[in-house]
Amino acid sequence: YGFINTCLKSLVVEKYGEETWEKLRLQAGVQDSFLTFEVYKDEITMQLVDKACKILGVPADMVLREFGEYFFEFCKRSGYDHMLRTLGGNLYEFIENLDALHSYLSLSYQAKSEALFLFVFPQEMNAPSFRVEKNEDGSMHLHYYSDRRGLCHIVPGIIGAAALDFFNIEISMEIVNQTEEEERTGKKEHIVFLVTQNPVFSYKRRNEFSCSSQYLDDSEKQIGNQLNKEDLEKARNTIRDRGSSVCPVKNSHWKTIRGIITLGKGKLLRGFDPVYPKSLWIDTKTFCNGLPFHMVFDKELRVKQAGVSIQKIVPGLQTMGICLDQYFSIVHPEVPFTISSIQKFINSQFVFQTRREMMPESWKQRPMLELRG
Repeated sequence: YGFINTCLKSLVVEKYGEETWEKLRLQAGVQDSFLTFEVYKDEITMQLVDKACKILGVPADMVLREFGEYFFEFCKRSGYDHMLRTLGGNLYEFIENLDALHSYLSLSYQAKSEALFLFVFPQEMNAPSFRVEKNEDGSMHLHYYSDRRGLCHIVPGIIGAAALDFFNIEISMEIVNQTEEEERTGKKEHIVFLVTQNPVFSYKRRNEFSCSSQYLDDSEKQIGNQLNKEDLEKARNTIRDRGSSVCPVKNSHWKTIRGIITLGKGKLLRGFDPVYPKSLWIDTKTFCNGLPFHMVFDKELRVKQAGVSIQKIVPGLQTMGICLDQYFSIVHPEVPFTISSIQKFINSQFVFQTRREMMPESWKQRPMLELRG
């Protein structure tokens, strides 16, 4: 989409000036401006990156990493700040939910494209896919899948900027494996990053909450004790009052809460352990009515249970024991319909689409049903 090229232009203009951008775009042979919701060929972006490397005399990996860092800030300035913050309470959850974000943006962009360009069927966003694994030593392995080769160095820039801004941690990312995998769309680049992270209390945060190291030490002790005795609201008021009297800084809601946690506990909260009941407290019939589009299947893809509405649309599901891949195909992520592929991307958002040939005659001329979950 044009949003990417607009961001690249903004980076060049902001850091190197209008003249550099003009020289860059002329050498790349591209237009001066881009429509946010219009789809452009990948070659345009690749040409811009290639010419930027030559004009600036900087290696491609450095240009892409800088672009990744800037892209994160550009997204925040473009109104996606709150959306990005909802992706997770820690870096692991943030990465885990990136695919869901791309899926939402794909729907959003298509809807806006349809509104802007009537009678033109918009191309679906061909976004990269992410999978993350925790290691025993606290590090993570980030799996990056993309149909576009050579852009993987954008990832450390984006993830590093998000880690520092949202979670106040500095990370390092190195490529530990790089392969190409056969997917339904052809060769897909698969990059594995080793992500190591170290909690920090950055100078930026320190300046916001104190004007001296003595103030910081006193605040840590006093507020740490206070959080054990008083509720969160009082602690928040303490931070705000002391911040305004000693070193006046206007803090956002997010920074205030982050400051409370950081000063009181020494690090950001990294998640929680949920509690599950020993058994479900609703019967099967209520479950199937309450979740009318759900499906339960085993490792052989045999359907064991289905909601009432999906049974009505796909009557074949009423035959218990039929295989799910007989009636559905996986639209996203682009993986084979096997239990191993589903387990590999278990935290990604899946999109199932009904197979036209398996639908009742009355449904065959209608758009196929898509299930997202």
